[in-house]
Amino acid sequence: MVDDAIIKKVLNNNVVIAEKENNDYILIGKGIGFDFHKGSSIPSNRIETVFIRENTEIDNNYNTVLETIDNKIIGISEEIISMSEKDLGLKLNKQIHVSLPDHINFCLKRMEKEIKIENPFLNELKVLYPEEYSIASKALKMINDTFNTNIPEDETGFICLHIRAAITEDGIGIHLEYTNKIKDIMNLISKLIGRSIETNSLEYARTLTHTNFMLERILKGKTIKNLLLDTIKDKFQSEYSIAIKIALRIEALFSVKVPEDEIGYLAIHLKRLSDMENE
Repeated sequence: MVDDAIIKKVLNNNVVIAEKENNDYILIGKGIGFDFHKGSSIPSNRIETVFIRENTEIDNNYNTVLETIDNKIIGISEEIISMSEKDLGLKLNKQIHVSLPDHINFCLKRMEKEIKIENPFLNELKVLYPEEYSIASKALKMINDTFNTNIPEDETGFICLHIRAAITEDGIGIHLEYTNKIKDIMNLISKLIGRSIETNSLEYARTLTHTNFMLERILKGKTIKNLLLDTIKDKFQSEYSIAIKIALRIEALFSVKVPEDEIGYLAIHLKRLSDMENE
């Protein structure tokens, strides 16, 4: 498809913008920006990833990115997107070609000005989106290596959100809002059980994972039957009472109805938390 495409612009050693038959392409391949130059054609066997640019609003916004953001930043962004698509086995929403370089550019400027980067949802994102977070960790290393900087791990969470948003085609704000609500529930659990749960601990990850899976089932209308519900109500009265309060918060945050069966499973998990504390 891109045989004999002519390079219009070299973004970095591995990424170029090329043209063929009035169509623009972003081409990614090891060393193609080093071995070839503007006006050269690239043999197809050197190209690993192709992104065709079309006359859409996103692509018009990409033109603005090209005009206002350093080529190295755009280049590393395209490498990160290519890596993400390979690791995930799917194509990401085209919007990430605009949003990711814009975000990385802003991040590097904050580092230059020594503005501290903090992500209050880092541990939640690790648990909610482990695959995206793993890719984001590799992306952060690529950015730090390329620009000889030391951006902290907090930034991994923000990159994770960009990747997640590009998978689901929802805006980043949707996932940030969801994560914020999950954190709200976790804080309530800590308050109701009368102790803090270390956010980087296994019990925090287990509790968050259980809460998230429960919520996914409720949102999809696929809740499961709890055959031990009556026993749970009788044997774990304190935990069941706490579970009801947590369920009410979930209902308020997500505008859903939490079934008694799910409240029962939540009570079991709260009992497990209590047992872990006493071990």
